[in-house]
Amino acid sequence: MSGYKSLKDHVYEYIAEKINDGSLTYDKKIDEQPICEELKVSRTPVREALIQLDTEGLLENVPRRGFFLRRVDEKKAMDLYRIIGRLDGLAGALAMDSISDKEITRMKDLITLMDQAIINKSLDLYYKLQIEFHNVYIDLSQNDDLIRLLNQLRKNFIRQKYSEKKDDKEAIDIYDLLRNINDDHRVIVEIFERRDTTEIEKHIRDVHWNVNNAKLDSY
Repeated sequence: MSGYKSLKDHVYEYIAEKINDGSLTYDKKIDEQPICEELKVSRTPVREALIQLDTEGLLENVPRRGFFLRRVDEKKAMDLYRIIGRLDGLAGALAMDSISDKEITRMKDLITLMDQAIINKSLDLYYKLQIEFHNVYIDLSQNDDLIRLLNQLRKNFIRQKYSEKKDDKEAIDIYDLLRNINDDHRVIVEIFERRDTTEIEKHIRDVHWNVNNAKLDSY
């Protein structure tokens, strides 16, 4: 597959990064002109990228007002968890026959890196590493439509939700939760090592994507 990126792709990545780093706020319309000037592109690829982000659920096109960052409230996060959990669990089951010791070692290495990210309170890094962890087996599912759907749904959580702008007690709760989630990554690896297809699908669906954790991904 070609690594070529269109102007629209470059603009998409630029806006997605602005969403991720918190530069965009919910109450302010996304101004197309500064994006055009920053990236030295016309309005056409900017508008194409905004429409794609709207289609994927990250932005909302408000009639006669323009594009705004879309909120993911707790109910929507729970709904997404139910869908993603089933698809992610299916991906794990489909990957079981293809996963090798090399991929399992890679997943273990990522768990170690996530442990360190939590210790260092590097929440952005943790978020990226856990996406990479899941991609190890998702990519092995060999089901292009499933991979596409999962990638599209997970983009709803592109905004970094693990905010440190909380009081000390809330911050401690977040790190405890992330440690628990990373411990569950270890359980996922153990199930892959046992080559238990039924259990991996059930565990990822019902435990790892437990809707009680959805509040972490609401904003």
